[in-house]
Amino acid sequence: MKLKLSILLLCCPYFLWAQQTVKGKVTSESEGELIGVTIQVMSKAFGAITDKTGSFTLDDVYPDDRLIVSYLGYVPDTLTPVFDREMNIILQESEEAMNEVVIRGQSSGVVDDAPFLNILITETELQKAACCNLSESFETNASVDVSFADAVTGTKMIQMMGLDGRYTLISREGIPNIRGLNSRQGLSYVPGTWIQSIDVGKGAGSVLNGYESMVGQINVELMKPETMDKWYLNAYLNSFGRLELNANYGFKLNDKWTSVVLFHADQINSEIEGNGDGFMDVPKSRQINLLNRYKYEGDQLMAQIGFNIFTANTAGGQLGFDFGDDLATSPMYGYQLDTRKAELFGKIGMIYPAKPTQSWGLQYSFSYQDFEGGAGRRLYSGTQKTAYGNFIYQNIIGSSFHQYKTGVSFLYDDFDESFNSNSENGLDSAFVRTEKVPGVFGEYNYIPNENLTLVAGARADFHNLFGTYLTPRLHARWAFTPNFTLRGSVGKGYRTPNALMENSMIWVSSRQIQFLAELQPEISWNTGVSLATNFEVNEKPLSIVADYFYTDFVSQLIYDQDVSSDLLIVKNLEGRSFAKSFQIEASYPFSEYFTAKAAYKNYQNQMTTNGKLQQVPYQSRDRFFMNMEYATAYDKWKADLTVNWNGPMRLPDTSDSPTEFQLDPESPDFFLVNAQVSRGFRWGSIYLGGENILNFKQANPIVDPENPFGPNFDASMTWGSIAGRVIYAGFRYKIKN
Repeated sequence: MKLKLSILLLCCPYFLWAQQTVKGKVTSESEGELIGVTIQVMSKAFGAITDKTGSFTLDDVYPDDRLIVSYLGYVPDTLTPVFDREMNIILQESEEAMNEVVIRGQSSGVVDDAPFLNILITETELQKAACCNLSESFETNASVDVSFADAVTGTKMIQMMGLDGRYTLISREGIPNIRGLNSRQGLSYVPGTWIQSIDVGKGAGSVLNGYESMVGQINVELMKPETMDKWYLNAYLNSFGRLELNANYGFKLNDKWTSVVLFHADQINSEIEGNGDGFMDVPKSRQINLLNRYKYEGDQLMAQIGFNIFTANTAGGQLGFDFGDDLATSPMYGYQLDTRKAELFGKIGMIYPAKPTQSWGLQYSFSYQDFEGGAGRRLYSGTQKTAYGNFIYQNIIGSSFHQYKTGVSFLYDDFDESFNSNSENGLDSAFVRTEKVPGVFGEYNYIPNENLTLVAGARADFHNLFGTYLTPRLHARWAFTPNFTLRGSVGKGYRTPNALMENSMIWVSSRQIQFLAELQPEISWNTGVSLATNFEVNEKPLSIVADYFYTDFVSQLIYDQDVSSDLLIVKNLEGRSFAKSFQIEASYPFSEYFTAKAAYKNYQNQMTTNGKLQQVPYQSRDRFFMNMEYATAYDKWKADLTVNWNGPMRLPDTSDSPTEFQLDPESPDFFLVNAQVSRGFRWGSIYLGGENILNFKQANPIVDPENPFGPNFDASMTWGSIAGRVIYAGFRYKIKN
């Protein structure tokens, strides 16, 4: 029996070397379904020919392969394979001017065969917005929420299922990437133009990827040298003076080696101030980021190695504060963060043509990063050294019904932080620790047919500071009809918190900070269920996905702002903490050119603070999302409109503050509206767009801004947009291979 390795890959979406099946249909606008079209796998001795319905099936295709589609009288082209849905390919007659193949399909959606709820966001979806970096890549997708952390640092943070992004494992091509001291700012250090696709998995992830996936996982796939355009150039400028330049270059060294160079630079030198508080609404910033990697593809051995280096500087606070100013002596209240990072990473794997069910792979990464800065009189410095290795072996037991993966991993983290408040009542401490965590894991997949998948996994990690972590995970998928798929999951997760870098509220207020407990790991159980269905309405597919997840924290680090308006308590959980998330999303193509999707989300997240169980602050219970997309033939013109409604949020208790500094216990609801129009050409596209078009701004986002070194100053009480409307423009230029 032929092994369905497409399901294998989806059970472990980050395992690089597995083969998959591609299905599709080839048509033309004048002739309809085309019979006898050749689909050839580039550089390989096999392919397929379309049948009498124009359909084809190709087995044993790798994600990095290229498909050559050719037919007499029509313009041939080379395509990247699509695995999560049927490829709908429209060939153009040779006398037509447009020399390209058009693929119609959703730019994001649920991966049908995945055993857990997995949403794939493609490059097409990312280009619906400016998508300058990873933190801004989810604005047209309902699965991940984006918000500002505070009114000074300009940091954008993500939330999944209503929980902070620190509880989500964020990896780059299967290797944990944004974590530790980098868990907050790291999102802005992944340029959007480098991203080929993003996998968003809800619920506890596979044990193959580690123990830190507590509520979900986000895996970023970067541009591949063997499939990307030879040159991709992008420039971006917005009304705040933010300028970005990007250059991607992919090239072939020989028959087996390919390489890619990814470059990014951005800066904001303007001082934007639109609410009259004397503080910059958007901090000044500058960044240079370079990634270079090499890939080897032999008959059996595959390998890649690369490095990433970047430097980033940010300066905010009161007007006039600039790069290089001394925080400790400046008469102005300033914010500063200088970051540097160097990373070496790679993969190596082996496949066996005589034993296609057997393969192994090794992922590795070594990185060093340091941070220097602070806010006001609170000064911070920190370094993180990380080494990571993950070896995975996969095979079957008897038949393809029974598949397994097993392996070993090792994680090394060395943290050295210091925090000096420079004040009589503040915190002066050093946070130094070294974590060494070897681990073993195994995962069993039962796949008796294409309608049922069961995945049971467990891992044991031996932490040198906190003892043994036992992490069980279970996933199930049942397509009980062709149009209805039910999924369920349950799993445990662990992580070590980094209080200083994960919460800007520690920096940007005059609150006295008290650490009342020794550092302990955060532990949670996550359980979820989802239902995906699609059916025809007026001969067009209506897709609906509904999911419910419950996260129960056994241990958690709490940042309590409710005890007193001049105090921040950092302590371990005493009482209960849980999160309930419900989301329902529908998408429908009203015509060949117009598609809309909408989602409603409800978050019931409660935590014990100030001695009572109450809703987590800065979290809307209710949210609504809508995106509408219009595209003319061949994507010559494209227009997108995204609307987000955020319901009221509970705010920390300020009843003990002076009357003029007391805040309402709840924020108002508000809308955020984004839009973009682009014009496509043979060489690329130009685009014009706007964010927060209605110009909504939180009134008085900083408490007592006239006295930033006084006892009532607080810039952490942020629940809405600070800067207001942004208009941007840019271009994308491509030279194909």
